[in-house]
Amino acid sequence: MSQGKSSRTIFTSAFGALALAAGLATGVGGLTGRAHAEDAKASDVVSAGRELFNTYSCSACHTLSDAGASGSVGPDLDNPNLTREAIVTRINMGGGPMPSFAGQISDADIGKLADYIVAVNHKGTAVAAATAGKSNQ
Repeated sequence: MSQGKSSRTIFTSAFGALALAAGLATGVGGLTGRAHAEDAKASDVVSAGRELFNTYSCSACHTLSDAGASGSVGPDLDNPNLTREAIVTRINMGGGPMPSFAGQISDADIGKLADYIVAVNHKGTAVAAATAGKSNQ
């Protein structure tokens, strides 16, 4: 009888270890999936923003390496100190030689442009933080 009890204990322990390993593998896979989804979102932000940057001819006045832009009328946008809020405000209100684009560019596109500029200046560091401001609009 003690041998049967011992076999059950070993079987139960082995089954528990197997279940734990399977759970950990699934959890790691879930984390990998989330990281991949975040990379995809970041990639989407950059792709959409770059397209808008070129569509609205921002490169005529601004420098932004990611977009291959070398304009010299407006400020250089290769600047990690730029914030989403500052970019949205400047596009909406204008300033210096830059005219206001409120009413000419949709609020959604202005947000995407701002997210893009912030994202490429932070090269993947928390693009989620850059896009989190969207809900504050």
